[in-house]
This record gives sequence, C-alpha cells and structure tokens, in this order.
Amino acid sequence: MGSLFAVNPKRFAIAGGTGFLAVIALVAMLLLSGTAFAAFPLSGVGGFTISADKITGTGFKLYPAIGETEQRGAWGQAAVDLASANITNLVLTKNINTESALGAYGIKSIDVVVTGGNVSGQNLKLRVTGIQADSTSFAGLETQEHKTDNPLNVIDLSAPSLTLDKPSLNTHYMSAGSITIPNMKLKVIANMKDGSRVGDF
Repeated sequence: MGSLFAVNPKRFAIAGGTGFLAVIALVAMLLLSGTAFAAFPLSGVGGFTISADKITGTGFKLYPAIGETEQRGAWGQAAVDLASANITNLVLTKNINTESALGAYGIKSIDVVVTGGNVSGQNLKLRVTGIQADSTSFAGLETQEHKTDNPLNVIDLSAPSLTLDKPSLNTHYMSAGSITIPNMKLKVIANMKDGSRVGDF
C-alpha cells in the first residue's frame, strides 16, 4: 500500500488538468511582472471573489494545491497562507445561478455580498485560481524549486510581507484562525432577467 500522502502523477494530471498550468502561469506572472494578474472568473471552475482597496500581510506563502471548486471535484489551485492580514474595504461576492429554481419569478441569479471596513485576521488560508492587482510588492521574496516526485511540492514562494493594491482574488476556500470585520453588511441581490437588480443597499 502506498503512502497516504503520495500523489499518483497520472491521476494528478487528470484531476488538475489545465488548472495546474494556470497555477504555474500565476507564479510566473508574480515573479516576472511584479503585478499579480490572471483573468477570471475562470469558465467552468466557479469561485467567489474577494476584493479590496488594499491587502497587506505577513508570513506569505504560495504553493500548488488541489481542491474542490463549485464545478470540479478536484482542480489545480494556488494555496496562499498569511500569518496575519489587514484588508482595507473588503468586498466578498458570490454569484449563484438560480434560473432553474427562481426563473419563473424572473430571477436569473443572485449575488451574495459581504462588505466590511478595515478587516484584520490571523492565520489566513486561501485556495485561489486567479489573482489580479494594480500593483504587488514583496519584502524578501524567495522562490524555491524542489526535486520531488510529488508535483504539489515542486515549487513554492515565500516572503516576510506583501502588499496588494486594488486586489481581486478568485477564491474557492478561505479560513482564518481569527478575523474582525467592522461595519459588516450582508446583501442578497437578485439579478433579474430584464437586467435590473433588486435588493442592493
């Protein structure tokens, strides 16, 4: 019997597919341009969007991962870990297709939106398939390649601190050891078939 943590390369290729290539492209763009950019939402993958005026963080780590998405049981992602983070003017949005359930009422989809002021969190863990920002800066950025049979351990990035200006992340998982969200609001907005929106405030 193989190790519980061993990854079969053939099964990984099938599960990750082009999603893993997107992770490599994401890493390359971070390194080469200083600006994180990946087009999203990605068709056929899903995700919820985290955006803000600015994100600053400490203890940054980025490495390949496989995780579940709305439309895929397993898909290549970038794992992002932050020891601490400050998020200025958080906006978290998830669009949900409701046409089959609410189409008779003229509702094509709904947006669930969470907003907050200056958010602070500890031990944040995210799994993303896209990051874009107006500018990105790192302190002490290190990128290391590893000789390994496990494709999830082949490369990683780390930095003591980073700053993202006007970032947007296509996210599939987020957890926090602790988080404070001042002035939090939850909005449920109906996107009507005629193009109007109902419920914004």
